[in-house]
Amino acid sequence: MQKQYPFLGHMAAIFCVFVWGTSFLISKYLMDHISPITLIPIRCFIAYISLWIIHPVWHINWKEEIQFLLAALFGNTLYFLTENLALTMTQTSNVSILVTTSPLMTAFILQFSKKEDGLNWRQWLAYSISFIGVILVVLNGVLGLKLNPLGDLLSLGSALSWTIYSFLILKCQTNHHSSLFVMRKIMGYGCLLSLPFLAFSENSNFSVLLTPFGFSSLAYLGVICSALCYILWSLSIKQIGTLRTNIYIYAIPLVTMAAGALLLSEIITLTGAIGAALILTGMILSTRWE
Repeated sequence: MQKQYPFLGHMAAIFCVFVWGTSFLISKYLMDHISPITLIPIRCFIAYISLWIIHPVWHINWKEEIQFLLAALFGNTLYFLTENLALTMTQTSNVSILVTTSPLMTAFILQFSKKEDGLNWRQWLAYSISFIGVILVVLNGVLGLKLNPLGDLLSLGSALSWTIYSFLILKCQTNHHSSLFVMRKIMGYGCLLSLPFLAFSENSNFSVLLTPFGFSSLAYLGVICSALCYILWSLSIKQIGTLRTNIYIYAIPLVTMAAGALLLSEIITLTGAIGAALILTGMILSTRWE
């Protein structure tokens, strides 16, 4: 039986949350110039190339390829596609809140499976506290939440896609391949599966990539946010389990809020501060009440 390193798993998840939380600011800048749908295959392609350079190993097993394909479908293509489409149909606050329902979906699925232990009532309470905190952080004192059925449904679809991916990636890691190899396969398939949607993409201004900040921003999304963090996230799932890893998703809006305050001088209201405290409280309690 492989030895577990819980501390390493938690540190990997925290690093991913920090990177993904700040990536929203980078993505927002790039999407002012490049279509959100166009960014998906570009991001996956950069991740694939960077992983190929590091680990140029070739191996094909058709049963495993199907697993990689499904992981790419849910973890890359459908996740980003539904999230980006939702952003064009409903408010950003709606999307941010609904996408973070992934930990709750994970817990709900585990209640009816034997992969991992489900939540006890105290952990459900802790998860709910964190989710309420997410709502307060995202709104940050602005009471402007409006419902849009299709956009909100797509946001939930994005959360469900990530939840399914979290289980699939655990299955992919049982094939005795390195994380570099597995993630390279997933990024490659993610790129290919995203290409057909370019037919529905809006025009993009790629001249932004000729600027130092534009080029480094795209490299950051492809190499750090996709290649590195997807590997670390899968490592975290392997070390501490799907449920414990996915609860860190609650902290992403918290990091985004803090980054916006530090880098863009955005104001953190009392509501946002209370929300941040609730997120951290819920995350701590969920661990202590296991």
